[in-house]
Amino acid sequence: MAITRKGPAAQEFSRLVISEGGEVISLPTIEIVPKGLEVIPEFISIVKEKKYDYCMFMSSQAVDVLFDLALKVNKVEEIILALNSTIIVAVGPKTKSSLISHGMEVKMMPEEYSSQGLVCLFSKMDNGIVKGKKIIIPRSEKAKEFIRKTLSCLGMTVDEFFLYDVKTSCTDTIWDDFVALLKQKKVDAIIFTSASTVQSFFEIMGKLSYNTYSLLSNVKAIIAIGPATSEELRKRNIKAFESKEHTIRGTFELAKSILNER
Repeated sequence: MAITRKGPAAQEFSRLVISEGGEVISLPTIEIVPKGLEVIPEFISIVKEKKYDYCMFMSSQAVDVLFDLALKVNKVEEIILALNSTIIVAVGPKTKSSLISHGMEVKMMPEEYSSQGLVCLFSKMDNGIVKGKKIIIPRSEKAKEFIRKTLSCLGMTVDEFFLYDVKTSCTDTIWDDFVALLKQKKVDAIIFTSASTVQSFFEIMGKLSYNTYSLLSNVKAIIAIGPATSEELRKRNIKAFESKEHTIRGTFELAKSILNER
């Protein structure tokens, strides 16, 4: 199986696959590029000044980047105080776990771990409670506008704070190995972990001048971690399975189920 993550980000999936006797290839598709250290005092100042009701984290990467930068400027305690003055919302269990590990108290998390799940979470709240409330979302500069637009339609004041950017990784020998396995029809499943990794995957394959669509036709299960990832694959006419639980474990269980049937 292949996953569009590398290093520590792919460890959970690797453990699950190896525990079932499988092999994993971790594809370096994207790189997280944090903003400068000046964003930390800026973020603290904005949170204090605007007195947000909510602070929403859409990924564990956003949490890690925020605290890594805060540590470098010795402002971790100030970040904790600023964030704990708000109601902290996490998109899913991994993000929640990362926040808790940094001393945050997570008070809200949707049943469906996705942007749609977050919107549903706030939509179910009484309109009088949500309307006029202020929320800040620390996130990637390439983030889609869906969450901002839909929460704004609920009457909330939504501010996005860009902590990092995402760029396509440089190619290396892992990609050559991956393509060789595709040609040999030895890649049973590919797990796409975000819309950004879909974009970068096709960008990299295009640079390598491979017939991507022909190669992917040999893969038994192409799996998207959630709705945004599925949509990005659909734009490229790739039919993907989508796990009901939008987590790495969810994608693994779905892959295992599909492969066991074939």
